[in-house]
Amino acid sequence: MKQMEADVVVVACGMSGLAATTQAQQSLNETGGGTVVAFEKSGTTGGAANMGMAFLAVESQLQKETMTNDWTLDDAFNFFMEYTHWKSDAKLVRRWFNMSGSTYEWVKDMGVEFLGVYKYFKDSHATQHMVKVPGTTKPTERGASVMIKTMTEHAKELGAEIVLNTSVKQILIGSQGQVCGVIAQSDDGEEIECLCNAVIVATGGIGNNVDMIEKYMGWKWGVDMFTFRIPGIDGDGINMAWAIGAKKANIFMEVTYNTPGTTDVFKTLSEVMRQPNLLVNLDGKRFFNEEHMDNTTFTGNSLLQQKHHVGISIIDSKIVEYYKEHGLDYITYHHNIKTMDNWEHEKELYFAGVKSAAENSVFASEDKSVSYADDVERNFFECQSLEEIAEVTGVNLENLKATIEEYNAMCNGWANGYDYQFTKDHRFLKPITTPPYYVARHFPSGYGSLGGLTVNENMQVLNNSLNPIPGLYGCGNDTAGVFAGDYCFYNPGSTMSYALNSGRIAAMEAVKYMDSDEFIDPEE
Repeated sequence: MKQMEADVVVVACGMSGLAATTQAQQSLNETGGGTVVAFEKSGTTGGAANMGMAFLAVESQLQKETMTNDWTLDDAFNFFMEYTHWKSDAKLVRRWFNMSGSTYEWVKDMGVEFLGVYKYFKDSHATQHMVKVPGTTKPTERGASVMIKTMTEHAKELGAEIVLNTSVKQILIGSQGQVCGVIAQSDDGEEIECLCNAVIVATGGIGNNVDMIEKYMGWKWGVDMFTFRIPGIDGDGINMAWAIGAKKANIFMEVTYNTPGTTDVFKTLSEVMRQPNLLVNLDGKRFFNEEHMDNTTFTGNSLLQQKHHVGISIIDSKIVEYYKEHGLDYITYHHNIKTMDNWEHEKELYFAGVKSAAENSVFASEDKSVSYADDVERNFFECQSLEEIAEVTGVNLENLKATIEEYNAMCNGWANGYDYQFTKDHRFLKPITTPPYYVARHFPSGYGSLGGLTVNENMQVLNNSLNPIPGLYGCGNDTAGVFAGDYCFYNPGSTMSYALNSGRIAAMEAVKYMDSDEFIDPEE
């Protein structure tokens, strides 16, 4: 077995682990030196954050420069705590938000450039600090990968060692209950014992572990839940910490929604079917104010209350023509679909079953020998009648007819309608009258899991008595019970911000621990 030593070991090097690695090495360098070793089971750093674009900061210099600083720290804190009904650790939330502005500067000083500060949807606050991708002045999907590359290079320049393709299998405990090291294993089978003074767990949750998703949340992946499954995010750190006495915290999903086989490939089809039009459940009844379709957390949560967790959105040919002439009701920078220019082309590709497009889907099967039609169940349809809608979706036909009749009466010529059921803005009341009808089935989705480990405001992992396990720290999604069951899309960029800031806090506190009265020598 290979022997190694470090002052701090970081388990995984996604966004939170990379932040922890960088900050820990920086802090050690500022206090006399020391070593940080990060073990990452994949072949690259960043994890799920490579799919991201931006992170939240409050009262940052960039907000001041762009005059988007009307959302203060007090505003953000009070709103977040009310949103979570004070189920969050208030001290941790305040520490996170207070640090967020300086974290923007910390990342910027590494050489990362930013486009500006953005909302996510019309009612959200301008908190997302958007990473600039070289060669463009527009928000770009997966733009955060640029930041991750820069941070990785900076961590190495500081002296941190990042060991890729190596999984941590066990956290070691000393005679007095203190963390004293880890056992890791490389992809080629070599075992490594790395003794250390502190361990930071940053493994990103259970988003790829379908068994744990079903056990702790009750959902069957691919049946009634369609989350992003990032390979390697299997709950390793949570299980290892539980094994040495860490208190279990509730695990929940960062719920959104999608149309499997459509959302991540055929973006015009997806965005059109996400507009604030008629949405029904399998009983053929409305259940949601479609005005909030752009708040994906609200939509996903509402879908979770429906039979088989499915919602069916319906538009007709007149609505399509309206959008072609006037543009969409909602435009999001994430997919950046502003026109209907690709509508007909994407329809043709979708109904032709283009396998090459489906292969890019994060929901696609790993078996590339299967056809697109077999790979992802069809969830977008063109129908010539309400009877056909019922046939292809399973919706109750008689209830659907009654719902459409009632809905059309509420629309009352679009301009002067009144939604006496859910008070949807009259501007979005467009009747369903003229085939062909376009229909999409939406299901709950999620970026990943949140929670699992109980921590305090210093990111110390706590035991069942709510006392810190000496030398053990956590950060990122493994500890994100702070969201208390619901991602707060009103403060967009929150999970990446929490990853960055909780990683920094864990690192600072781990380094402080080694010089404190609480430190227990791992060799004792």
